[in-house]
Amino acid sequence: MPIAQKHFVQALYGSFPDPVVIIDSDWIILSANPAITKQFGYTAAEIANRPARILYATDEDYDAYLSRDARERTGEDVSDDVHQYRRKDGSVFSARLRVTAVRGEDGTAQGFIGVVQDISDLLELDRARRKTAEMFDAALQAIPEGFAIFDSQEKLIAFNEAYRRILGKAGDGLQMGMTAEEILVAVHDAGNYPSMPIGSPEASAWIESRLQDFRQPSGKPHLFPYGDGRWMQAENLKAGDGNTVVLRIDVTALKEAELALDRQRLEYYTLVQNIPDFICRISPDLTCTFVNETYAEFIGKPASELAGKPFLDFVPERDRERMVRLLRNLSPEDPIFAREQRRPLADGSDFWIFWSNMAVFDGDNLVEYITAGRDITELKRQQVRIAQQSAELKRKNEALNQFTGTVSHDLKAPLRHISMFSEMISEDVTSGNFADLPVYAHHLRQSAQRMDRLIDSLLDYAQIADQITNWQTVSMSDVVSDAILNLDTFIREADARFEFDVLPQVKGDPELLKRLCQNLIGNAVKYRRDGIKPVISIYSETIDDCVRIYFQDNGIGIDPRFAKKIFDVLQRLHRDESVYPGTGIGLALAKRIADSHNGSIELDTSFSQGARFVLTLPDAV
Repeated sequence: MPIAQKHFVQALYGSFPDPVVIIDSDWIILSANPAITKQFGYTAAEIANRPARILYATDEDYDAYLSRDARERTGEDVSDDVHQYRRKDGSVFSARLRVTAVRGEDGTAQGFIGVVQDISDLLELDRARRKTAEMFDAALQAIPEGFAIFDSQEKLIAFNEAYRRILGKAGDGLQMGMTAEEILVAVHDAGNYPSMPIGSPEASAWIESRLQDFRQPSGKPHLFPYGDGRWMQAENLKAGDGNTVVLRIDVTALKEAELALDRQRLEYYTLVQNIPDFICRISPDLTCTFVNETYAEFIGKPASELAGKPFLDFVPERDRERMVRLLRNLSPEDPIFAREQRRPLADGSDFWIFWSNMAVFDGDNLVEYITAGRDITELKRQQVRIAQQSAELKRKNEALNQFTGTVSHDLKAPLRHISMFSEMISEDVTSGNFADLPVYAHHLRQSAQRMDRLIDSLLDYAQIADQITNWQTVSMSDVVSDAILNLDTFIREADARFEFDVLPQVKGDPELLKRLCQNLIGNAVKYRRDGIKPVISIYSETIDDCVRIYFQDNGIGIDPRFAKKIFDVLQRLHRDESVYPGTGIGLALAKRIADSHNGSIELDTSFSQGARFVLTLPDAV
């Protein structure tokens, strides 16, 4: 071969756009051009000296190739064949194999030159074409109205069964290729136009007018009597390709059809306007191509203004970088991701959205993104409420267990005293010793009275949760003033002094809040230092949406170790009731009232010049 020709062949071989593979007579790959890498993912070196089977998707495809190769060895001319091939990454595609046998001087095949032409797109287009044809035919047959298409020569090229049926007897002879005039005359001759007698001048003029409307459609539907007491609506439309589309509708029950159509339109409109999801379609360059009305309302602009705008314009700035990263990470293998998003509203509340984002691929090519959002704010609120209720139930169960144990223990104490002194009275009466009976009777009376006070206190404590029915805006200044007034005699005896400013308003039950303050103020007066006049300071501060009210005294104070225990039912740090009388229910009652108002009460352990309690309640403003 001349050098120039050789160089030409080599250049053609190297730059040929389709893979070219040279195979010997034993089906071993000798070499391949660079296009093999682009199509198959292999380099020429990776497949050199390997069986040609490596390129085929299945054994069946390879066997078909071998069968053809056997025919080529005989010198028989063989047409191109289509096989399934497999790339290095495992993906499969269809291609046409064109094989040229390289023969020796004796005519036997010494090897083969194969050109692989990828026809996946052609096959996909062919499948799409067939599918479109099938869909068109199915859609055509599904149309309940008579539907037909005539070409530019006025010949029938497509129609559905409804069109055949609406022609009545003339429909039995309907065939492709009939002209519009032939069909119109056949329908008239079959008696479908009773107002136009066959053979009359009026009939000829009427047929001519119908043909004129067919050839130059006005675009308006025509109604006329048809058949046996029926009415027909005829519509003609001239298409851009010169074809004419005709629609024939039996409109005898036109009103029913109109009502049904109105219902369908209403249902569609209602669905579109009330669908709860935000829908947005986004191009690969992150431009909005479509948004539904719900999404547009969410953004706050008309849907017509959103199409064509950058999608990231509608994403909070702090989320944009993360959103781009998440979208770009989507792949054909992992095309979907979902996330929850919290957006603060102007009123301070949270708006929660559950977003589902999907990337649509055509093979490895990104076609578009589709994002759908759903308002889950109420779901989030329910989750928070359930969590709060669970925590509250757990707290109440723990309190109930503690309450049960404490009540059992403290109620048994006076019962033991009653039992003990009753036995002592019985023994003294039996022995005739009556000297100590008054003492024993006094102890019995004290134990019974203590049990009565305990029972009343426990009933008072247990009923608190059932009494919170009078929710209103309450002035804490008035509440504290009323509590001090109720304790007036006790306060005068202690010569106590009060310091308090104007206190804020809260939401709650004024009577229960008065009892809470009365317990705190009463304790501040009761647990005073000997020889020191009690000074009680009551003041407040507002933090965020909460009000903190401080009850501070200069009394004996409370060891910080008991900061939690003092709020338990029937817990007393001072057992000698002759010095500090009480049942140990006051602070527990105060805590229960605070809890019932969605608030809290605690001892300020950082205060050491007495005791300081902090009552926290939701702000009424």
